[in-house]
Amino acid sequence: MKQHEREFFVARIRSGITPISNSSHTVYVHTPNMLQNLEANRLSIKAYNQAEDEGLMCEEEMNEWMIDHGLWSEEEEEAMKGIEEDIKTLRKEIYINRDNDRMRETIRRYIRAAEKGYAKIANKKSEYSQNTCEGIAISAKYKFIIEKCCTDEDGNPYDFSDMSVDFVSMQYQSSTLSEKQLREIAREEPWRSTWSVYGKAENLLFNNKDRELSQDQKSILVWSTMYDNIQEHLECPSEEVIKDDDVLDGWFIIQREKREQEKLEAEMSGELTNNKIRDSHEVYMMADNDKRKEKIEKMNDTTAAMFKKQREALVEARGTAQQGEFFDEKIGIRAQQGQMYKNKFRK
Repeated sequence: MKQHEREFFVARIRSGITPISNSSHTVYVHTPNMLQNLEANRLSIKAYNQAEDEGLMCEEEMNEWMIDHGLWSEEEEEAMKGIEEDIKTLRKEIYINRDNDRMRETIRRYIRAAEKGYAKIANKKSEYSQNTCEGIAISAKYKFIIEKCCTDEDGNPYDFSDMSVDFVSMQYQSSTLSEKQLREIAREEPWRSTWSVYGKAENLLFNNKDRELSQDQKSILVWSTMYDNIQEHLECPSEEVIKDDDVLDGWFIIQREKREQEKLEAEMSGELTNNKIRDSHEVYMMADNDKRKEKIEKMNDTTAAMFKKQREALVEARGTAQQGEFFDEKIGIRAQQGQMYKNKFRK
């Protein structure tokens, strides 16, 4: 994004006004005030209930209908979840390989390809969403906001003689900045210095007066605070990492998993009150439900998880196995033998 583009978006965000233009006219969409926002949400609920009474399907019912008619499948649902996990893994990998230029850029291409694949499947799933109760409710809400919150170039209420409500509403919804754009704006000038000066005084930061915050305003506040928190973190990443969204996302994931692991270990260690058990090489814990099983599984590090899979594969192949037949046990025995051999000659 060029400097002049960032300056325009910062001005638009701070004003709380979105200009929408056609070939000859411009209309200015303001954020609603509290009363208008209340009425918009009230009409949204009314539209949902009316659509439901008329027999329209909700999103969950539409999803089931699409499956029944071969327009969507459980396999595609699982594919979406799989791609999400793949993207998460790739983001961790790009952070781990951040100093390897060739590897980093290769992983970045994989991330873009995965995101493209996910978007293609997600678009197919949401193809009929506008015809659901939720879709009708959202349309009613935005229509009311557009009708009540638009002015012409002179500041007078707009009469929609040159642009229809539906056109303005569609353009307004599509004008919301993407996450990538907002992240760049939040960490670069001219926003960064503006945030430093006015960040703690919302009435000076935005020109909303008695109006609600726009989606872009809410998002820029979240990302600005996020970047502040990163700078204050004990393991603050380098500036190169902070400016690279893919690499920084990997750092976020790794930090979150680290916190979750520490919390889990603290929680589970409370059950191991016996020091002898707690300090053992292996500890077997019983799980009486899937949630507890998942927690116990997460206690294993990468190496332990790999050894566990190898043991399960051996038992499945043979039907039974002795402790000393496991691969990790063989490694441990060899290591002990090697250490004993070294100790023998040290004497």
